[in-house]
Amino acid sequence: MIETKRQAVHIGLLIIALLLKYLTRWQAVAVLGVLLLVALFVMPQLTIRSHFYRELERRYSAGAVLYVLVLLVLLLVFPLPVVAASWAILALGDGAATLIGTHFKANALPWNPEKTFAGSIAFLVFGTLGASALLWWMLPALEWRSVLFLGVKTTMVAAIVESLPWKINDNITVPLASAVVLSLLMA
Repeated sequence: MIETKRQAVHIGLLIIALLLKYLTRWQAVAVLGVLLLVALFVMPQLTIRSHFYRELERRYSAGAVLYVLVLLVLLLVFPLPVVAASWAILALGDGAATLIGTHFKANALPWNPEKTFAGSIAFLVFGTLGASALLWWMLPALEWRSVLFLGVKTTMVAAIVESLPWKINDNITVPLASAVVLSLLMA
């Protein structure tokens, strides 16, 4: 139940990515800076944190802090449309993979028994939808075939990265891989 609530927040934060169309880079940095301060200093003081924190998380949620911190880094390095699409893949792709992968019985991936085929398919479907929608939102002049091509290719790489059995938090690896791949594809 806690994981479902965590993923609802994970996915819900995508609403802020829609604002990237209207914010300057520095305004977006300020918004995420405030979110980082909330994750570090406000949430730990609230009694509702027990509904969102994993059992071992006492002072703050490492996942929440990394989620915001990596997006802050992306904002400083990449164009805003790339950040928006990468955010969509993180929010929708990774969020859906966790929800579907944990709630539906499916075979584990051969290279990572902690991940399932159902979760990876959910990642691909929802990550592609999110990335394509945010790219179109940010760059409406792009032809729909180009938007879909960029969304599918970027999400495929991000899904592979997310499925790997390393110990690096996927709130770091997924958006970084997405931003790098999308930047290369758009170059």
